[in-house]
Amino acid sequence: MAQVLNVECNDMKNLIGEAICGICQESFSTSITALTEAIDIYSEWIDECERVNTLEEEAA
Repeated sequence: MAQVLNVECNDMKNLIGEAICGICQESFSTSITALTEAIDIYSEWIDECERVNTLEEEAA
């Protein structure tokens, strides 16, 4: 089953980009610039997930 992910650079006025999972509705928001692409937002989300998971593993 493929995961549906919606990634948009949708708030250029406030410079906020958002990625939303189409299955679980989990979301990630980050600051963006005029040069930010959707893949940049997605990559930041994945990096943040890995960072948090590493911290949780180290704390256990």
